[in-house]
Amino acid sequence: MRQRRILHLLLLLLLCGSASAQDTPQRSAEAEELLQCFHQIFGEKILSGATANVNWNLNEAKWVHQHTGKWPAVNCFDYLHHPFASKGGWIDYTNVTELVNWHKAGGVIEIMWHWNVPANKSGQYSFYWGTEDDKTTFDVKKIFDPTSSEYKLMMKDINTIGGYLKLLKTRKIPVLWRPLHEAGGMWFWWGRDPEACNELWKVMYRRFQELGLDNLIWVWTQSAAWGKPYSDGYRWYPGDEYVDIVSIDVYNNTNASNIYSTCFNFLKKASPTKLVALTECGNLSKISQQWKARARWLYFAPWYDYGRTSNPNSSEFKSRDHGSCNADWWDDAFAQDYVLSREDFKALRQELVGIGDLQDDNFVTLKPEDDKSFDLNGRPWQPGQKGLVIRGGKKYFVR
Repeated sequence: MRQRRILHLLLLLLLCGSASAQDTPQRSAEAEELLQCFHQIFGEKILSGATANVNWNLNEAKWVHQHTGKWPAVNCFDYLHHPFASKGGWIDYTNVTELVNWHKAGGVIEIMWHWNVPANKSGQYSFYWGTEDDKTTFDVKKIFDPTSSEYKLMMKDINTIGGYLKLLKTRKIPVLWRPLHEAGGMWFWWGRDPEACNELWKVMYRRFQELGLDNLIWVWTQSAAWGKPYSDGYRWYPGDEYVDIVSIDVYNNTNASNIYSTCFNFLKKASPTKLVALTECGNLSKISQQWKARARWLYFAPWYDYGRTSNPNSSEFKSRDHGSCNADWWDDAFAQDYVLSREDFKALRQELVGIGDLQDDNFVTLKPEDDKSFDLNGRPWQPGQKGLVIRGGKKYFVR
């Protein structure tokens, strides 16, 4: 096994160059702008979010809007049905109309990937690990063996998903990219071995860099059970250089102080330089209670209620009840001036950046001799630096 891993690393170096060059984040101007906005509001504001019902729609966001009159700032999609889409299934991931419209309206897009691979029973697929027919024993450790069928399938799927993400890249849409989530729980096939999972993350990261996917903001998700994170969850952490946001999925915890100490503060101490998000949640204390307890997430996103929101025209859709967070929970959230709706965040971004809809004319390229530009803290702008810049009393964004 050790010899195979050494050969694999040598192959990567030969094919892709040095690891340090590959692992240097390449971000589009749009992704860099969004990330800088996140850093500016973190700890002061929280973005509201909703998780798409199944994977490729706005049903949950529509349910929130129907009962509160406001749209969540973040909509979380999922490439869950990728194997079926490639076989002419009911989801067409090349149709990005919903995502484009959400972006144009000022919303943020997150995409996760419940990575389905062949299940133990022929013709079926699963992302859950296990020996049962409807689960899979697909071996993540084969990421160290480029000659294996598992490795080839993983790379094929990564390339396919990369193609889908490129449809958003070409439209200059940044994406919160959340792959390989909850690995430390070991219920998904990618989490069965931490070393292999971390390698898979790095392989995906480097391949997406090769494909020019600089519109991605990488979100890593810690595992939790019974509302608390696994203490050894960071064994599945690929490293700071591969991650922009650390997050956790928390269910069934109505103790706000406990959520702060065991979840938010746990992540903040483990990754002090990273933004911290609540990427999934359900049956939790209200956001106002969590804020008071100092759990000040970058964003939150309750899980969907399939029966409630699968059909926006149904009578169930009109109910204020919800399997994760009901309308009363949402009313409390939007009653707080620090919780941002889609409209709130759009206005705030325009205020922070000082421009409208981030058209090409708002972006500039600074020359080394330009010594009349400053960052938002008043420090002289350095050659090669990217981000928000003040020049001539106006704000611009440097590519």
